[in-house]
Amino acid sequence: MPKIVNHDQRRKSIAIAAAEVISRNGLESTKLTDIGRLAGVTTGTITHYFDDKDAVLTAALEVAYDIMLERINEVTKQSEYSVFDVLSKALPTSKKSRQAMTVWLAFWSRSITEPKVAQQQIAFHHSWQEIVNEQLLRYFSLHNEPLPESLDDISQSLTAQINGLIIRGLVDTPDWPTERQHRVLQNYLSTLGIR
Repeated sequence: MPKIVNHDQRRKSIAIAAAEVISRNGLESTKLTDIGRLAGVTTGTITHYFDDKDAVLTAALEVAYDIMLERINEVTKQSEYSVFDVLSKALPTSKKSRQAMTVWLAFWSRSITEPKVAQQQIAFHHSWQEIVNEQLLRYFSLHNEPLPESLDDISQSLTAQINGLIIRGLVDTPDWPTERQHRVLQNYLSTLGIR
């Protein structure tokens, strides 16, 4: 009897393996053979599911964003949570989030010279920005506070702050442990009047 293969699951497992290889080796040093070895498949299997190496790498980036969104969704399913609880899930404070954010960061440098990658990164950024906006709107509504005229500016500044914390947490890990990342984010939210 032939083995039944779940093609969606196989494709996803290859993308997850690609994300792990990227986070370990860097984007430029990632090889299909390394991805295949980790996923337990041949490079021929990879090319069966993906048009080319770039398609595999793009799938890895999508996995990275999915990881962040899953972490955020775990929080928003709760009945009570704060803006900090949601936004802190983007920070590289666990093995899984460090891997996801390493992949995300690896693609930003590529997006400078590759318009297709830039479009994808911008699209993901807009999705992230929507989450930040939703959380700010929720906060002001829950606290019966008027919406600031500059809500978009506040959202953009928060996103920039978090991006900076992600970079510091990944690049300067000993000086930027979880506690410091959380403290700096909480302090920044306080300066914006968000408790």
